Amino acid sequence: MNKIIISSALLLLATFNLFGKFTVPEDSTALSLVHRGYPIENSIDIYVTNNDLSKINIIDGEKVKLSDAVVVINHDTLPCEEIKTRGRSSLLFKRKSLAFNLEKDAHFRHGEKKSKMNKFYALSLSMDQNYCSNRLAFEMMEKINLMHLFYSFGEININGKSQGICMIIERPEDWALKKMNSPLMIRRGYNESMDKISYKKAGNKTENKKYVEYYKLIYKSLKKYEGEELYKKLSEWIDIDEYMRWMAFNYLVKNGDYTDEVFFYIDPETKKFRIMPWDYDDLFLPMPHEGSEKSKKVLGNKLIFSSEDLFDVKIATDPYLYKRYLGELHSVLMIISNETLKEIFENTYAELYPYYINKNVIEMSRFDSHRESNLGILEYYLRKLYDQLTTIYSVLRFTIKD
Repeated sequence: MNKIIISSALLLLATFNLFGKFTVPEDSTALSLVHRGYPIENSIDIYVTNNDLSKINIIDGEKVKLSDAVVVINHDTLPCEEIKTRGRSSLLFKRKSLAFNLEKDAHFRHGEKKSKMNKFYALSLSMDQNYCSNRLAFEMMEKINLMHLFYSFGEININGKSQGICMIIERPEDWALKKMNSPLMIRRGYNESMDKISYKKAGNKTENKKYVEYYKLIYKSLKKYEGEELYKKLSEWIDIDEYMRWMAFNYLVKNGDYTDEVFFYIDPETKKFRIMPWDYDDLFLPMPHEGSEKSKKVLGNKLIFSSEDLFDVKIATDPYLYKRYLGELHSVLMIISNETLKEIFENTYAELYPYYINKNVIEMSRFDSHRESNLGILEYYLRKLYDQLTTIYSVLRFTIKD
């Protein structure tokens, strides 16, 4: 294990002050925010009855099912089994996230990438400030080999009227159980619970029970072992280095909501759990959801953002595990260089640009959590955020060294 050198004073400056107080110079030209002639890549047209339309627009938090909808995706009319509204908090906004179940595959594009899916999500991004957090996080995670799902921006129209921008994304269970041939996937809940378990069809029940027990053993071991012995025990059931890498990423993007936003799936080759992250619209926050006082009481000044889950707390408080975690944090910082970050920010702007210049699309932002957005707001936000992150990450690279 490489030696990690930490300068506490610089780390405190970098990680706890800059997000709230750093200001961007007016002449900042670090980013080249230019459009590249990209079109709106994906369009989803839905035709429903007036009664169903009124149900979709209600913001009472109740989920709605549409069974008689006509769906046209990228000019291809597709038979539809069902469309459902999905999510929790997003149901309280006019623009809803939707889960599609089609009888035939729809074809989607993301630059040179293509995908065909008959089941997928169209996330409304109603709580994603300027619609860029998920997109930024996804490409960053691709660089560190944590994100494998297909995703792409799109526009949703209902009965000929634009409902604004969406993020089309592959369902995690489809990727894990079908593409990766994993026997099962678990969505983690709070307090060591399993929020949901999805199984591969015609799976081995005995094997499945064993893997569910693996999940339980992970949390049991946190209370029984320490140090290197704990690391070796955890490594029997989970790719612990990957988990630490995911924690490090969440720290770097100040992800305020991730305890229950992760899936554990069994790698069919190693027979161990790996992870699939989910939901990155709640980023760059000054504190985690449990609050700064509670988090600091548990974590101190450790470079970990949230103290909600026992797994994370154990990594923070066990000296051996924390040292290995810092190694993962350093490796993520080296992969996501300032040059790489610049590329990701510029890619995000270029892909958002055609939606922002379409009045019918962007005017729907007034119904979202952060209210109205426009091209000027997006450009300022990206420049400010980029300057903050590059400053913070540069300090961290200097103070966490091999």
